[in-house]
Amino acid sequence: MLIRKSNFAEHYPWVLASSVVLCLAVVWFIFASVGHAEWPSGSSLPGFTFGVIGGLICLFEFLIWPRKKLRSWRIGKVSTWMRAHIWLGLLAVPLLVLHTGFRWGGPLSSTLMALFLVVIASGVWGLVLQQFLPEKMLKEVPAETIFSQIDYVSELMAAEASRLVRSVCNITSDTDNSDNYLDNGHLVVGAVRSTGAIQGRMVVTSSLLESVPDSKPLYDFFNEHIYGFLKNGEMAKSPLQNPARAHSMFNSLRTKLPPAAHEVVSVLEDLCNQRRQIITQAKIQFWLHSWLWVHLPLSVALIVLMFVHIFVAMKYW
Repeated sequence: MLIRKSNFAEHYPWVLASSVVLCLAVVWFIFASVGHAEWPSGSSLPGFTFGVIGGLICLFEFLIWPRKKLRSWRIGKVSTWMRAHIWLGLLAVPLLVLHTGFRWGGPLSSTLMALFLVVIASGVWGLVLQQFLPEKMLKEVPAETIFSQIDYVSELMAAEASRLVRSVCNITSDTDNSDNYLDNGHLVVGAVRSTGAIQGRMVVTSSLLESVPDSKPLYDFFNEHIYGFLKNGEMAKSPLQNPARAHSMFNSLRTKLPPAAHEVVSVLEDLCNQRRQIITQAKIQFWLHSWLWVHLPLSVALIVLMFVHIFVAMKYW
């Protein structure tokens, strides 16, 4: 969830309410400490109260996951849940620290607090990433595609390019499997286009180019560098992954070809540019969601351990 000046008014009630609760908790904790040699423990009235509130917040925080999955359940807007998730989660940190009375306690209590702090830290890290990675993707990946379809799109781009090169170089092969992407002698090619400040990937249908004499360098360059890069991306370890190097290589290729083949070189260069953007998209998607691999399983462990802690605490209270 983005937190900006433009939408901070929506966060402000949660920030204000959390701040008020925190101030009241701190004042109560300090007053309860007057005349005592130690801070109030978790078994004291304020400590117990902070523990109950903090535990309920943890339960509420965990409920965000089923709420996201069950969008048909109209129990408040998901955006409202997310704002509550953020600010109540942060509020739980000082409340549960006050619950401990600034003591780590035994192994169970210490493990629970350490787990809680890791869950909070991973959540904060995810929130930070969400503040700039989507905008970075919007600026750097105008050819963004559906993440789950990256492998399919990559194979499609390689097939498009292969069919185009074979057409220009007048090469036929019974093993060419790219006919699925042809329609009555036309080729479907994805291209990045700009309209004002807006960029995006659009589908362009163009006629297959006629064969061009003396275009064998194009076929060799395609097989050596382009096809593997379009299909496999980073795994191909191609020099085309570097934009400056790729630009230089394509310019050098143009000097080896007749002018009639330059159009297809430009199409191939555009496809390689799109493939680099898809690589960038995959990297951003990884960082945008990888924190969940820590946050979600540890949240489950936290809830389970919290109930164990409650049972043990009530048993020996």
